[in-house]
Amino acid sequence: MREIELKAHVADPGRVRRALSGFMEFQSDFDKRDEYWSLGLAAAGGGRQFAFRVRAEAEQSIVTYKEKTYRDGMEVNEEIEFALEGRKSFLAFLGKMGARRLYSKRKKGSLWRLAGGIQAELAEVEGLGYFLEVELLAEDSIAPRLDKIKSDLLDVVLRCGLEEKDIEPRPYSQLLGYSGF
Repeated sequence: MREIELKAHVADPGRVRRALSGFMEFQSDFDKRDEYWSLGLAAAGGGRQFAFRVRAEAEQSIVTYKEKTYRDGMEVNEEIEFALEGRKSFLAFLGKMGARRLYSKRKKGSLWRLAGGIQAELAEVEGLGYFLEVELLAEDSIAPRLDKIKSDLLDVVLRCGLEEKDIEPRPYSQLLGYSGF
């Protein structure tokens, strides 16, 4: 799965919420609790780390690994994800493997969808404030249409009354002060 994402700082979440409601379909509210983990890879000579996320959301937990790249101010990620049964047991397993928890993050907000697969989250990220995340998930190669996708994502940001200068190119890990992730 490929995830293409823009995120922007939001000073007035009420205004953005009203704008989203005017042209996108509301889906649900959410409360995502993420833990980021790191595990040394013996096959890589011990110097390489494998980092991943364990997310608790509503009634389920999901493990996600992303190969992150940044292109023209956007995150373009290759993503591998699977549902997790037995979160407590999985975390105990991680401990036995020598994994270490790097940091945690909590996002609370609302999700909207637009025809064509674009979705938007208006979220309060604990310790950082409000953000609008606009993304497209794609199964196929996005390279030939990356400019169009960026234009479509930016259009949502602008329709919400935000400006290009509000776009935040850094990942949340850096904004939270975790530079090694």
